[in-house]
Amino acid sequence: MAKSEISMKTLTIASIFSNFDFYQHNYLNILNQSESYYTPVEGAWINAYPFKKQDLYLGDLLQLWFSAKWNVHNLLKVLKSSKPLNSSKDLYIFQLEGELLLGKNKVLAWSDEHQEIIELQLKNIWAPYVIAKTCERPNNQEDSIKKAAV
Repeated sequence: MAKSEISMKTLTIASIFSNFDFYQHNYLNILNQSESYYTPVEGAWINAYPFKKQDLYLGDLLQLWFSAKWNVHNLLKVLKSSKPLNSSKDLYIFQLEGELLLGKNKVLAWSDEHQEIIELQLKNIWAPYVIAKTCERPNNQEDSIKKAAV
């Protein structure tokens, strides 16, 4: 996969996992380059009431996945799943939405076992929400320009 492919307009979860070895090998470079870090990923966000929706970018997802901070089997309790789960197979969360206080939630994740997106319901989304909010992001020149214009 050529370097220019990371700068595509919007990635899909399926395209990331079809080139997963590339992202594993290059994720530190991606985290340090804002152009690559802020590559949009279709359907990737956290939306936890009462807070506003926040898009997750390629760099956010790589941080969460490769640091094992969003490890579904070890850290998060799954209440329901759209497919049977094997606890030895990885799940990669990319969308988290629900209510922080009431516990109602819907989570989308890539299943290594099924090689497709599955829907989960977690016991609680507070911890994964807070972890996602702590991702370290490189300075985004575009955001700096917008803030300066205000």
